[in-house]
Amino acid sequence: MKATSLLLAGMVSVSAFAFAPTASAQFGPERIAKPDADELYADRAMQQGWYDDALERYSDACEDKSQQREVWSRNCRKAGNIYRRGLGIEQDYERARELYNVSCFDGRDADSCLEQAHVSFTGNDGNENLEYARRLYKRACDLGNQTGCGGYGSMLYRGQGGIMQREEGKDYIQRACEIGDTWSCERARGYGFPNRRGL
Repeated sequence: MKATSLLLAGMVSVSAFAFAPTASAQFGPERIAKPDADELYADRAMQQGWYDDALERYSDACEDKSQQREVWSRNCRKAGNIYRRGLGIEQDYERARELYNVSCFDGRDADSCLEQAHVSFTGNDGNENLEYARRLYKRACDLGNQTGCGGYGSMLYRGQGGIMQREEGKDYIQRACEIGDTWSCERARGYGFPNRRGL
């Protein structure tokens, strides 16, 4: 009798596990981190040229890590853009870099990775750093940004910021192009190889 009870209990627990609904079925689809009223106001302020208002609200949201990661990291990037471009304030690449880094590495915001990668690659801040740009393009790629993959592939292909790896670089560029990244397709054509992998 005891063996039968244990067997029955085991079957119930296995069947419960096997038929458990997925997380999305239990909790609903993943919510998109939509802008709140402050962020929407800041976005409008940017369009109107009220950069001090925008910066204040973006900065407050960036510092509030109790919000969804996508929200605070996006606001950090937007604040970083104001500092990088010097909108209504003195241009401050160092502060922009700090915000982009927090957003890129802690906040997993691929666009922040791309912003700083471009600055580090071009040396617009007076400090060209190809090794760091390569790392940031790779980070953006790992977060699913295909322009990041193309940028990383291009640096591999040309040996910028590290060892030259032609085949791997070509693969990154072609894969990003296949997925539809226009910039990567332009790179592929510029380097004289087909848009698709394996060719």
